[in-house]
Amino acid sequence: MAIKNIMLCVTTEGKSLIAAKYAIALAKIFSAKLSAVYVVNERMLRELLKSRVLVDVEARSYEKDLEDQGRHFLERIRSMSEKKGVTCDAAILKGIVHEEIIKQANALNPDMLVMGELKEVLSLRETIYDEGERIFREAPCPVVVVKNTSLVEKLYNEL
Repeated sequence: MAIKNIMLCVTTEGKSLIAAKYAIALAKIFSAKLSAVYVVNERMLRELLKSRVLVDVEARSYEKDLEDQGRHFLERIRSMSEKKGVTCDAAILKGIVHEEIIKQANALNPDMLVMGELKEVLSLRETIYDEGERIFREAPCPVVVVKNTSLVEKLYNEL
């Protein structure tokens, strides 16, 4: 089976840029299409409203900030891809993060999903509710969890 379609799960954390570099390297090596997907976490916004941490106006402003951050990261990833001769499609979605990523994976039918390193889980409850963990477990395709920053940087820079 040839790898022709790679999906990248994007967050606004540094780990996501390392995952992006690895996905770009894989796309370049395999001459594959790269799709980067960022999800505005509406569940978190609802919980912040429900617990009265934010009022409605603040939540809308925060949602816009999250969209802007996602757009900025996607543009950065698209630029990094172009510099390496890789075409990268980007999408910003809204909803429950793991659900939207799984829906998009089902729609795009990627040969693999690339995501940043999972955060350390301190309890079984965190395992059940962590978005990254749920994406990893529920993805309909092979999942590559990117670790070892120095190795990824070396690979990316050698392209």
